[in-house]
Amino acid sequence: MNAMFNILETREKLLKKFVEQGNEPRILLKGAGYGIRVILQDDAAEDELLEEARASVEELARIAGDTGLVIDCKMRKLTPDFLSRLLCDFVWAGGFRVLSWTSDDTETLELFRNTGFTTGEPVAGRPDRERVESGSLILTQSLRSGQMVEHDGDVMLLGHMNEGAEIRASGNIFVHGRLKGVVHAGTRGGEHGVWAERFEATQVRIGGKICSSLGRESAWWGKAVLIALENGQLVARELKLDFAS
Repeated sequence: MNAMFNILETREKLLKKFVEQGNEPRILLKGAGYGIRVILQDDAAEDELLEEARASVEELARIAGDTGLVIDCKMRKLTPDFLSRLLCDFVWAGGFRVLSWTSDDTETLELFRNTGFTTGEPVAGRPDRERVESGSLILTQSLRSGQMVEHDGDVMLLGHMNEGAEIRASGNIFVHGRLKGVVHAGTRGGEHGVWAERFEATQVRIGGKICSSLGRESAWWGKAVLIALENGQLVARELKLDFAS
């Protein structure tokens, strides 16, 4: 089990009510080497997008900390009025540090440049305090129900993962706390794993393998557990942790 925990592809469902109603989130989050990418969905109405942006400010601010954001508007055509409202209700309200603004729409990109915004893909610089290595992401807050994190690289959650939260990673996932949500490690294949300090999940997925027979009756419930994909099979091991040594 030499596989390194390659990280989460991070999508966060920012409004719990959208999840409960079965709707797709209007804003997606993805971890990257330079920070967090905020993706505005093309097909969302402006008012709905702004509503979700306002609702996400407090929680995203907790997760992001000093990490920079890239705001990716895809093919959405932004007007100066919408951009102004997005700045007031989201960027300035959360005190976010925006590294750059990107768009696949030429008029929107020109609007960004005329406004004096930095455009294009940022270059990953020196790792900040929350990153242990390139491609790795460390989250220092618990994940609540309705939140989904998706990231390329290694992800470590220093907090609890509550029921209804989800993490998807291209590699391994570490949860230094209670794991009650849904986790999918190794989304791109390979022998990866999930480590939890207190395992209380009912489903774990690694690569194309799903373990859904977990519950309170399992031998690992409430214990420190490592579940890894080895030779095409899911293998679970209880870990004996001794933090005093």
